[in-house]
Amino acid sequence: MDRISTSLSQQLGITSILFQQTEVNRIQQQISLGKRILTPSDDPAGSVRLLDFNQSLSRLDQFQENLDVAKNRLSLSEGTLQAVTESLQRTRELAVQGFNATNAATDKASIATEIFQRLDEMVALANTKDASGDYIYSGFKSQTQAVTGNSDTGVFEFKGDQGQRLLKIGENREISDGNSGAEVFFNLKDKDGNAESMFATLYGLATDLANNRSTSEQMTVTIDPQPSDGDKVTINGKIYEFDDGTGAAIATGIIPVTIDSFGGKNGTTKNLKDTINQQQLLGATNVTAAVSGNVLTVTSDLTGEGTLEIINPSSSIDVSLASLLSDHLDQLDTALGRVLDVRSKIGARLNVLDSQDETNQDFKLSIKSTKSQIEDLDMAEAISDFNMKIVALQAAQQAFVRVQGLSLFSMM
Repeated sequence: MDRISTSLSQQLGITSILFQQTEVNRIQQQISLGKRILTPSDDPAGSVRLLDFNQSLSRLDQFQENLDVAKNRLSLSEGTLQAVTESLQRTRELAVQGFNATNAATDKASIATEIFQRLDEMVALANTKDASGDYIYSGFKSQTQAVTGNSDTGVFEFKGDQGQRLLKIGENREISDGNSGAEVFFNLKDKDGNAESMFATLYGLATDLANNRSTSEQMTVTIDPQPSDGDKVTINGKIYEFDDGTGAAIATGIIPVTIDSFGGKNGTTKNLKDTINQQQLLGATNVTAAVSGNVLTVTSDLTGEGTLEIINPSSSIDVSLASLLSDHLDQLDTALGRVLDVRSKIGARLNVLDSQDETNQDFKLSIKSTKSQIEDLDMAEAISDFNMKIVALQAAQQAFVRVQGLSLFSMM
Protein backbone atom coordinates (compact mmCIF):
# COMPACT_ATOMS: atom_id res chain seq x y z
CA MET A 1 0.00 0.00 0.00
CA ASP A 2 1.47 3.37 -1.12
CA ARG A 3 1.70 5.99 1.54
CA ILE A 4 1.50 9.72 0.72
CA SER A 5 2.59 12.26 3.24
CA THR A 6 0.31 15.08 4.22
CA SER A 7 2.66 17.71 2.73
CA LEU A 8 2.86 15.84 -0.58
CA SER A 9 -0.89 15.53 -0.72
CA GLN A 10 -1.26 19.29 -0.19
CA GLN A 11 1.42 20.01 -2.80
CA LEU A 12 -0.38 17.87 -5.37
CA GLY A 13 -3.61 19.68 -4.65
CA ILE A 14 -2.04 23.08 -5.04
CA THR A 15 -0.36 22.00 -8.30
CA SER A 16 -3.68 20.82 -9.67
CA ILE A 17 -5.36 24.11 -8.73
CA LEU A 18 -2.55 26.16 -10.29
CA PHE A 19 -2.73 24.11 -13.49
CA GLN A 20 -6.45 24.62 -13.79
CA GLN A 21 -6.05 28.33 -13.05
CA THR A 22 -3.44 28.58 -15.84
CA GLU A 23 -5.79 26.88 -18.26
CA VAL A 24 -8.64 29.18 -17.28
CA ASN A 25 -6.42 32.25 -17.65
CA ARG A 26 -5.17 31.06 -21.05
CA ILE A 27 -8.65 30.51 -22.41
CA GLN A 28 -9.84 33.75 -20.87
CA GLN A 29 -7.04 35.63 -22.64
CA GLN A 30 -7.83 33.88 -25.92
CA ILE A 31 -11.48 34.91 -25.59
CA SER A 32 -10.62 38.51 -24.71
CA LEU A 33 -8.25 38.82 -27.71
CA GLY A 34 -10.23 36.62 -30.03
CA LYS A 35 -7.01 34.79 -30.95
CA ARG A 36 -6.34 31.07 -30.82
CA ILE A 37 -2.53 31.38 -30.97
CA LEU A 38 -1.05 33.52 -28.22
CA THR A 39 2.45 32.04 -28.14
CA PRO A 40 4.36 29.88 -30.63
CA SER A 41 3.87 26.89 -28.33
CA ASP A 42 0.11 27.07 -28.90
CA ASP A 43 0.65 26.02 -32.55
CA PRO A 44 4.27 25.95 -33.78
CA ALA A 45 3.37 25.28 -37.46
CA GLY A 46 0.62 27.88 -37.42
CA SER A 47 2.94 30.41 -35.80
CA VAL A 48 5.45 30.04 -38.64
CA ARG A 49 2.73 30.60 -41.22
CA LEU A 50 1.48 33.63 -39.29
CA LEU A 51 5.00 35.08 -39.33
CA ASP A 52 5.13 34.71 -43.13
CA PHE A 53 1.72 36.31 -43.47
CA ASN A 54 2.72 39.24 -41.26
CA GLN A 55 5.85 39.82 -43.35
CA SER A 56 3.75 39.77 -46.52
CA LEU A 57 1.32 42.26 -45.02
CA SER A 58 4.22 44.49 -43.99
CA ARG A 59 5.57 44.45 -47.56
CA LEU A 60 2.11 45.24 -48.90
CA ASP A 61 1.85 48.19 -46.54
CA GLN A 62 5.18 49.48 -47.89
CA PHE A 63 3.98 48.95 -51.46
CA GLN A 64 0.87 50.94 -50.67
CA GLU A 65 2.93 53.78 -49.21
CA ASN A 66 5.05 53.86 -52.37
CA LEU A 67 1.91 53.69 -54.48
CA ASP A 68 0.39 56.65 -52.65
CA VAL A 69 3.60 58.68 -53.06
CA ALA A 70 3.71 57.91 -56.79
CA LYS A 71 0.02 58.70 -57.22
CA ASN A 72 0.38 62.04 -55.42
CA ARG A 73 3.44 63.10 -57.43
CA LEU A 74 1.97 62.00 -60.76
CA SER A 75 -1.34 63.71 -59.98
CA LEU A 76 0.57 66.88 -59.12
CA SER A 77 2.53 66.61 -62.37
CA GLU A 78 -0.69 66.07 -64.34
CA GLY A 79 -2.24 69.15 -62.75
CA THR A 80 0.89 71.17 -63.48
CA LEU A 81 1.01 70.07 -67.11
CA GLN A 82 -2.67 70.87 -67.47
CA ALA A 83 -1.78 74.44 -66.49
CA VAL A 84 1.15 74.36 -68.95
CA THR A 85 -1.20 73.18 -71.69
CA GLU A 86 -3.65 75.99 -70.99
CA SER A 87 -0.82 78.55 -70.98
CA LEU A 88 0.54 77.27 -74.31
CA GLN A 89 -2.92 77.28 -75.85
CA ARG A 90 -3.46 80.86 -74.72
CA THR A 91 -0.05 81.80 -76.12
CA ARG A 92 -0.99 80.21 -79.43
CA GLU A 93 -4.17 82.27 -79.54
CA LEU A 94 -2.11 85.39 -78.90
CA ALA A 95 0.38 84.37 -81.60
CA VAL A 96 -2.35 83.95 -84.21
CA GLN A 97 -3.73 87.32 -83.17
CA GLY A 98 -0.27 88.90 -83.35
CA PHE A 99 0.39 87.55 -86.85
CA ASN A 100 -2.45 89.63 -88.25
CA ALA A 101 -0.80 92.20 -90.52
CA THR A 102 -3.42 94.78 -89.56
CA ASN A 103 -1.97 95.04 -86.03
CA ALA A 104 -0.11 98.21 -85.24
CA ALA A 105 3.23 98.08 -83.45
CA THR A 106 1.52 99.02 -80.16
CA ASP A 107 -0.94 96.15 -80.57
CA LYS A 108 1.88 93.66 -81.05
CA ALA A 109 3.71 95.12 -78.05
CA SER A 110 0.64 94.57 -75.86
CA ILE A 111 0.35 90.98 -77.06
CA ALA A 112 4.07 90.46 -76.42
CA THR A 113 3.65 91.72 -72.84
CA GLU A 114 1.16 88.96 -72.03
CA ILE A 115 3.33 86.33 -73.72
CA PHE A 116 6.29 87.43 -71.58
CA GLN A 117 4.05 86.98 -68.51
CA ARG A 118 3.01 83.55 -69.76
CA LEU A 119 6.69 82.73 -70.15
CA ASP A 120 7.43 83.56 -66.50
CA GLU A 121 4.38 81.51 -65.52
CA MET A 122 5.76 78.55 -67.45
CA VAL A 123 9.11 78.80 -65.67
CA ALA A 124 7.29 78.83 -62.32
CA LEU A 125 5.27 75.75 -63.32
CA ALA A 126 8.47 73.96 -64.37
CA ASN A 127 9.78 74.62 -60.84
CA THR A 128 6.77 73.07 -59.08
CA LYS A 129 7.52 71.35 -55.75
CA ASP A 130 5.73 68.43 -54.11
CA ALA A 131 4.54 68.25 -50.50
CA SER A 132 8.05 67.24 -49.40
CA GLY A 133 9.61 70.33 -50.98
CA ASP A 134 11.20 68.39 -53.86
CA TYR A 135 11.22 69.83 -57.38
CA ILE A 136 9.17 67.34 -59.39
CA TYR A 137 10.98 68.00 -62.69
CA SER A 138 14.59 67.96 -61.44
CA GLY A 139 15.12 64.21 -61.67
CA PHE A 140 17.44 62.89 -58.96
CA LYS A 141 18.50 66.47 -58.12
CA SER A 142 15.24 66.98 -56.29
CA GLN A 143 16.56 69.84 -54.15
CA THR A 144 17.85 71.78 -57.18
CA GLN A 145 15.63 74.25 -59.02
CA ALA A 146 14.75 72.62 -62.32
CA VAL A 147 14.79 75.67 -64.62
CA THR A 148 16.55 79.01 -64.36
CA GLY A 149 15.87 82.11 -66.44
CA ASN A 150 13.08 84.61 -66.97
CA SER A 151 11.61 86.96 -69.54
CA ASP A 152 14.20 89.61 -68.68
CA THR A 153 17.27 87.50 -69.42
CA GLY A 154 15.90 85.34 -72.21
CA VAL A 155 18.41 82.63 -71.21
CA PHE A 156 16.93 79.38 -69.88
CA GLU A 157 18.82 76.41 -68.49
CA PHE A 158 17.82 73.04 -67.12
CA LYS A 159 19.66 72.48 -63.82
CA GLY A 160 18.29 69.05 -62.89
CA ASP A 161 19.16 65.69 -64.41
CA GLN A 162 17.23 63.12 -66.41
CA GLY A 163 17.00 60.53 -63.63
CA GLN A 164 13.65 58.90 -62.95
CA ARG A 165 12.93 57.50 -59.48
CA LEU A 166 11.40 54.01 -59.57
CA LEU A 167 9.09 53.00 -56.73
CA LYS A 168 8.21 49.39 -55.98
CA ILE A 169 4.42 49.11 -55.88
CA GLY A 170 4.08 45.33 -56.02
CA GLU A 171 6.10 42.14 -55.66
CA ASN A 172 7.16 42.35 -59.31
CA ARG A 173 6.11 45.87 -60.25
CA GLU A 174 7.99 49.18 -60.29
CA ILE A 175 6.85 52.53 -61.64
CA SER A 176 8.39 55.93 -62.26
CA ASP A 177 6.87 58.72 -60.16
CA GLY A 178 7.72 61.57 -62.53
CA ASN A 179 9.35 62.91 -65.69
CA SER A 180 12.50 64.92 -66.10
CA GLY A 181 12.11 68.56 -67.03
CA ALA A 182 14.52 67.96 -69.90
CA GLU A 183 11.97 65.59 -71.43
CA VAL A 184 9.01 67.89 -70.82
CA PHE A 185 10.31 71.38 -71.54
CA PHE A 186 13.58 71.09 -73.48
CA ASN A 187 15.00 69.37 -76.55
CA LEU A 188 12.07 70.25 -78.81
CA LYS A 189 13.19 69.92 -82.42
CA ASP A 190 12.48 72.81 -84.75
CA LYS A 191 11.93 72.45 -88.50
CA ASP A 192 15.70 72.35 -89.08
CA GLY A 193 16.22 69.65 -86.46
CA ASN A 194 17.79 71.98 -83.91
CA ALA A 195 16.94 71.60 -80.21
CA GLU A 196 14.89 74.39 -78.66
CA SER A 197 13.16 74.74 -75.29
CA MET A 198 9.55 75.86 -75.09
CA PHE A 199 10.77 78.80 -73.00
CA ALA A 200 13.02 79.94 -75.86
CA THR A 201 10.06 79.55 -78.23
CA LEU A 202 7.89 81.85 -76.13
CA TYR A 203 10.74 84.32 -75.65
CA GLY A 204 11.51 84.45 -79.38
CA LEU A 205 7.83 84.90 -80.23
CA ALA A 206 7.31 87.68 -77.68
CA THR A 207 10.53 89.43 -78.69
CA ASP A 208 9.65 89.40 -82.38
CA LEU A 209 6.19 90.78 -81.66
CA ALA A 210 7.60 93.44 -79.33
CA ASN A 211 10.02 94.49 -82.08
CA ASN A 212 7.17 94.68 -84.61
CA ARG A 213 8.73 91.89 -86.61
CA SER A 214 7.17 91.41 -90.04
CA THR A 215 5.02 88.36 -90.52
CA SER A 216 6.81 87.73 -93.80
CA GLU A 217 10.00 85.74 -94.26
CA GLN A 218 13.22 87.60 -93.51
CA MET A 219 16.94 87.09 -93.81
CA THR A 220 19.95 89.03 -92.69
CA VAL A 221 22.85 89.78 -95.03
CA THR A 222 26.04 90.77 -93.24
CA ILE A 223 28.75 92.42 -95.38
CA ASP A 224 32.19 91.95 -93.90
CA PRO A 225 34.78 92.77 -95.12
CA GLN A 226 34.26 95.32 -97.92
CA PRO A 227 33.26 93.54 -101.15
CA SER A 228 35.63 93.62 -104.09
CA ASP A 229 34.82 95.04 -107.49
CA GLY A 230 32.86 92.45 -109.49
CA ASP A 231 31.51 90.52 -106.46
CA LYS A 232 27.89 89.50 -107.04
CA VAL A 233 24.90 88.42 -104.97
CA THR A 234 21.53 87.18 -106.28
CA ILE A 235 18.45 87.97 -104.20
CA ASN A 236 15.12 86.57 -105.39
CA GLY A 237 16.36 86.31 -108.94
CA LYS A 238 17.90 89.77 -109.17
CA ILE A 239 21.68 89.89 -109.61
CA TYR A 240 23.46 92.72 -107.80
CA GLU A 241 27.14 93.42 -108.65
CA PHE A 242 29.42 95.52 -106.48
CA ASP A 243 31.23 98.17 -108.53
CA ASP A 244 34.05 100.53 -107.59
CA GLY A 245 34.14 102.11 -111.06
CA THR A 246 37.47 100.63 -112.09
CA GLY A 247 36.53 97.32 -113.62
CA ALA A 248 34.81 96.21 -116.79
CA ALA A 249 31.36 97.51 -117.64
CA ILE A 250 28.49 95.72 -115.92
CA ALA A 251 26.52 93.41 -118.17
CA THR A 252 22.96 94.13 -119.17
CA GLY A 253 20.38 92.84 -116.67
CA ILE A 254 22.78 93.03 -113.75
CA ILE A 255 22.11 95.78 -111.21
CA PRO A 256 25.17 97.75 -110.03
CA VAL A 257 25.79 98.55 -106.37
CA THR A 258 28.37 101.25 -105.72
CA ILE A 259 31.20 100.33 -103.39
CA ASP A 260 31.56 103.20 -100.89
CA SER A 261 35.30 103.76 -100.48
CA PHE A 262 34.78 106.43 -97.81
CA GLY A 263 31.84 104.93 -95.90
CA GLY A 264 33.41 101.47 -95.97
CA LYS A 265 31.35 98.32 -95.63
CA ASN A 266 28.59 100.22 -93.78
CA GLY A 267 28.24 102.63 -96.67
CA THR A 268 28.30 99.81 -99.21
CA THR A 269 25.61 97.96 -97.24
CA LYS A 270 23.45 101.09 -97.30
CA ASN A 271 23.96 101.35 -101.07
CA LEU A 272 22.78 97.74 -101.46
CA LYS A 273 19.72 98.53 -99.35
CA ASP A 274 18.88 101.60 -101.46
CA THR A 275 19.33 99.64 -104.69
CA ILE A 276 17.05 96.80 -103.53
CA ASN A 277 14.35 99.22 -102.41
CA GLN A 278 14.60 101.12 -105.71
CA GLN A 279 14.00 97.85 -107.56
CA GLN A 280 11.04 97.22 -105.29
CA LEU A 281 9.55 100.60 -106.12
CA LEU A 282 9.98 99.83 -109.80
CA GLY A 283 8.11 96.55 -109.28
CA ALA A 284 11.18 94.61 -110.36
CA THR A 285 11.56 92.67 -107.11
CA ASN A 286 9.31 91.49 -104.27
CA VAL A 287 11.64 92.23 -101.37
CA THR A 288 12.27 95.24 -99.14
CA ALA A 289 15.54 96.01 -97.36
CA ALA A 290 16.50 97.79 -94.14
CA VAL A 291 19.99 98.44 -92.83
CA SER A 292 21.78 98.69 -89.51
CA GLY A 293 25.51 99.29 -89.89
CA ASN A 294 26.83 96.56 -92.18
CA VAL A 295 23.83 94.26 -91.54
CA LEU A 296 21.07 94.26 -94.14
CA THR A 297 17.63 92.84 -93.27
CA VAL A 298 15.75 91.66 -96.32
CA THR A 299 12.01 91.08 -95.95
CA SER A 300 9.80 89.37 -98.48
CA ASP A 301 6.73 91.27 -99.63
CA LEU A 302 4.97 87.90 -99.71
CA THR A 303 3.91 85.89 -96.68
CA GLY A 304 4.89 82.29 -96.06
CA GLU A 305 7.98 80.15 -96.14
CA GLY A 306 10.24 79.92 -99.17
CA THR A 307 9.60 83.45 -100.40
CA LEU A 308 13.26 84.47 -100.04
CA GLU A 309 16.22 83.10 -101.94
CA ILE A 310 19.85 84.17 -102.06
CA ILE A 311 22.45 82.45 -104.24
CA ASN A 312 26.10 82.87 -105.22
CA PRO A 313 26.99 85.19 -102.35
CA SER A 314 30.53 86.52 -102.44
CA SER A 315 33.03 85.67 -99.71
CA SER A 316 32.31 89.06 -98.18
CA ILE A 317 28.65 88.23 -97.49
CA ASP A 318 27.25 86.09 -94.69
CA VAL A 319 23.58 85.14 -94.95
CA SER A 320 21.26 84.05 -92.14
CA LEU A 321 17.61 83.18 -92.73
CA ALA A 322 15.56 84.34 -89.75
CA SER A 323 12.63 82.34 -88.42
CA LEU A 324 9.21 83.21 -89.69
CA LEU A 325 6.68 84.26 -87.10
CA SER A 326 4.71 81.28 -88.33
CA ASP A 327 7.68 79.10 -87.34
CA HIS A 328 6.98 80.12 -83.75
CA LEU A 329 3.44 78.85 -84.23
CA ASP A 330 4.73 75.52 -85.50
CA GLN A 331 7.08 75.32 -82.53
CA LEU A 332 4.22 76.04 -80.13
CA ASP A 333 2.36 73.12 -81.68
CA THR A 334 5.45 70.98 -81.15
CA ALA A 335 5.56 72.05 -77.49
CA LEU A 336 1.86 71.27 -77.05
CA GLY A 337 2.41 67.87 -78.64
CA ARG A 338 5.28 67.14 -76.25
CA VAL A 339 3.23 68.11 -73.19
CA LEU A 340 0.25 66.04 -74.34
CA ASP A 341 2.55 63.08 -74.96
CA VAL A 342 3.97 63.32 -71.44
CA ARG A 343 0.48 63.72 -69.99
CA SER A 344 -0.64 60.57 -71.79
CA LYS A 345 2.27 58.68 -70.21
CA ILE A 346 1.33 60.05 -66.80
CA GLY A 347 -2.29 59.02 -67.36
CA ALA A 348 -1.18 55.50 -68.27
CA ARG A 349 0.90 55.29 -65.08
CA LEU A 350 -1.99 56.55 -62.97
CA ASN A 351 -4.16 53.80 -64.49
CA VAL A 352 -1.49 51.26 -63.62
CA LEU A 353 -1.41 52.56 -60.05
CA ASP A 354 -5.19 52.20 -59.74
CA SER A 355 -5.00 48.66 -61.09
CA GLN A 356 -2.10 47.75 -58.80
CA ASP A 357 -3.93 49.28 -55.85
CA GLU A 358 -6.85 46.92 -56.44
CA THR A 359 -4.47 43.98 -56.84
CA ASN A 360 -2.68 44.82 -53.58
CA GLN A 361 -5.99 45.22 -51.73
CA ASP A 362 -7.26 41.88 -53.03
CA PHE A 363 -3.99 40.19 -52.08
CA LYS A 364 -4.09 41.81 -48.65
CA LEU A 365 -7.68 40.65 -48.12
CA SER A 366 -6.75 37.10 -49.14
CA ILE A 367 -3.81 37.02 -46.72
CA LYS A 368 -5.92 38.38 -43.87
CA SER A 369 -8.62 35.83 -44.59
CA THR A 370 -6.16 32.92 -44.51
CA LYS A 371 -4.46 34.38 -41.46
CA SER A 372 -7.81 34.66 -39.72
CA GLN A 373 -8.54 30.99 -40.34
CA ILE A 374 -5.28 30.07 -38.61
CA GLU A 375 -5.21 32.38 -35.61
CA ASP A 376 -8.80 33.44 -34.95
CA LEU A 377 -10.65 31.75 -32.15
CA ASP A 378 -13.81 29.65 -32.45
CA MET A 379 -15.69 31.65 -29.84
CA ALA A 380 -18.45 29.09 -29.16
CA GLU A 381 -15.95 26.28 -28.69
CA ALA A 382 -13.71 28.49 -26.56
CA ILE A 383 -16.57 29.51 -24.23
CA SER A 384 -17.62 25.89 -23.83
CA ASP A 385 -14.02 24.93 -23.07
CA PHE A 386 -13.78 27.88 -20.66
CA ASN A 387 -16.84 26.67 -18.73
CA MET A 388 -15.37 23.18 -18.53
CA LYS A 389 -12.09 24.57 -17.23
CA ILE A 390 -13.98 26.58 -14.61
CA VAL A 391 -15.75 23.42 -13.45
CA ALA A 392 -12.41 21.58 -13.35
CA LEU A 393 -10.87 24.42 -11.31
CA GLN A 394 -13.77 24.41 -8.87
CA ALA A 395 -13.50 20.62 -8.52
CA ALA A 396 -9.76 20.88 -7.84
CA GLN A 397 -10.39 23.56 -5.22
CA GLN A 398 -13.11 21.51 -3.48
CA ALA A 399 -10.96 18.38 -3.57
CA PHE A 400 -8.10 20.31 -2.01
CA VAL A 401 -10.35 21.54 0.80
CA ARG A 402 -11.62 18.03 1.47
CA VAL A 403 -8.13 16.53 1.44
CA GLN A 404 -6.77 19.33 3.63
CA GLY A 405 -9.29 18.41 6.37
CA LEU A 406 -8.25 14.77 6.54
CA SER A 407 -5.83 13.25 9.09
CA LEU A 408 -4.58 9.80 9.91
CA PHE A 409 -7.18 9.40 12.66
CA SER A 410 -10.12 10.60 10.59
CA MET A 411 -9.28 8.08 7.89
CA MET A 412 -9.14 5.11 10.30
